[in-house]
Amino acid sequence: MYHLVQKAVKIHRLFPLFSSSEPYEFVSLEWLQKWLDESTPTKPIDNHACLCSHDKLHPDKISIMKRISEYAADIFYSRYGGGPRLTVKALCKECVVERCRVLRLKNQLNEDYKTVNNLLKATVKGNDGFWVGKSSLRSWRQLALEQLDEQDGDADQSNGKMNGNSLNKDESKEERKEEEEELNFNEDILCPHGELCISENERRLVSKEAWSKLQQYFPKAPEFPSYKECCSQCKILEREGEENEALHKMIANEQKTSLPNLFQDKNRPCLSNWPEDTDVLYIVSQFFVEEWRKFVRKPTRCSPVSSVGNSALLCPHGGLMFTFASMTKEDSKLIALIWPSEWQTIQKLFVVDHVIKITRTEVEDVHPSETQYISEPKLCPECREGLLCQQQRDLREYTQATIYVHKVVDNKKVMKDSAPELNVSSSETEEDKEEAKPDGEKDPDFNQSNGGTKRQKISHQNYIAYQKQVIRRSMRHRKVRGEKALLVSANQTLKELKIQIMHAFSVAPFDQNLSIDGKILSDDCATLGTLGVIPESVILLKADEPIADYAAMDDVMQVCMPEEGFKGTGLLGH
Repeated sequence: MYHLVQKAVKIHRLFPLFSSSEPYEFVSLEWLQKWLDESTPTKPIDNHACLCSHDKLHPDKISIMKRISEYAADIFYSRYGGGPRLTVKALCKECVVERCRVLRLKNQLNEDYKTVNNLLKATVKGNDGFWVGKSSLRSWRQLALEQLDEQDGDADQSNGKMNGNSLNKDESKEERKEEEEELNFNEDILCPHGELCISENERRLVSKEAWSKLQQYFPKAPEFPSYKECCSQCKILEREGEENEALHKMIANEQKTSLPNLFQDKNRPCLSNWPEDTDVLYIVSQFFVEEWRKFVRKPTRCSPVSSVGNSALLCPHGGLMFTFASMTKEDSKLIALIWPSEWQTIQKLFVVDHVIKITRTEVEDVHPSETQYISEPKLCPECREGLLCQQQRDLREYTQATIYVHKVVDNKKVMKDSAPELNVSSSETEEDKEEAKPDGEKDPDFNQSNGGTKRQKISHQNYIAYQKQVIRRSMRHRKVRGEKALLVSANQTLKELKIQIMHAFSVAPFDQNLSIDGKILSDDCATLGTLGVIPESVILLKADEPIADYAAMDDVMQVCMPEEGFKGTGLLGH
């Protein structure tokens, strides 16, 4: 108690009540608070954080200063040292004047903002106005305020000072670079050549009075009187663009007229039902057809297609990547069949890098006669085998792929929604595994000779990437009502999938009967990859009895879900 009384007397002696006529000084409030805390040694007085760029007391820092008597200041500085001492004359007159100027300008800005809005309501006639960007008009008040704040900040940062600390040169360079990238007032109607842009939709004509008011705040803004001509270079480019658009429309119309059935996907030949009136069919990539159709539909938005690009269907050796059987089934989504008459037109309209065709021939040496289908170029068996291996690997090593789950009752799909969809996967990328290479596809009616020469095996990454792109587009599953989409990975177990299904359908794992393509999925420890679950698969779910007790569901989840801290350590029960 005695120490508290002694400190109170001490403070009263150092901070006596005094009139405004008595001399006083300013000391950092933060330093005074530390001085009152006797648990730590008192450091020298440091008032540098309260100085402006003129080495005087910053007017904005008065709130973090404490006014004390000159008598108390003499005691502090004699006992602890430090500084600088801030007397009654230390307040920076230049900064105070600048603050007053900025405040007056902000008040004037509010008045001018109302005046400009009223002036903008008037219609400008003849050549008496000025062009101003619509974006600049919408934000001119904010730009003016930011400009005033920047001027205020520049006063603080002059001589490289701000709050008594030197600025970081790298930071200041980055800030200046960002400011330069931002558009200033009326620069939104500048073309790339620094002239008035040709688009009148981006600018507005304002009166001389309105422009005069705006120019007071933005004296360096680009000025464009109403009689000012637009950029001549941009006019030329616009005219060329219009001519190109007209040319593209003409090309698209000509190609659409020349290949109407190909564009509308009508009367297309089919390999599985070979047309009787021709023995030759040509092949192009489906990607080429889709890109060409895009251009024909929107010639002004899409670039014209100049070449067929059949190299995507060939291996690095120049051999075909498809068998006749695969082109009638899974690979049919990657190719488009062309009639001979259409091929003649295509050769005239596009650059053809490689001709790919299939010829039907009758073998008369055998009885009865046998039909054969020969491709040109011929199939490359090595590359075809490598492609099949890569396809199988992709189907077994996917991550975060989408599958669909249907809940069925009495072998009928339930068409009403169950629980919210959960797109969660706890699986990770599977390590590479060796897989036995599948046997090459054999078709006695399709010529697969390789010319007798041994070819070097080369990777087909470019072709595989193209094929994935087309397959992904063609395999998209159209989800129906009541069907749940789940994100899974090939290396997650069936047990983990069942937990996801439990969240999605409110069916406990032990009540789930899962099947895919008629095959029952029962091994909870097996991975989805080994069970044959591939991206876009549809799994049928049949529940023994639905569980309505959500507390019991939580108990099931606790049993099924291992604690993350022990996952993979061998400490979990089996």
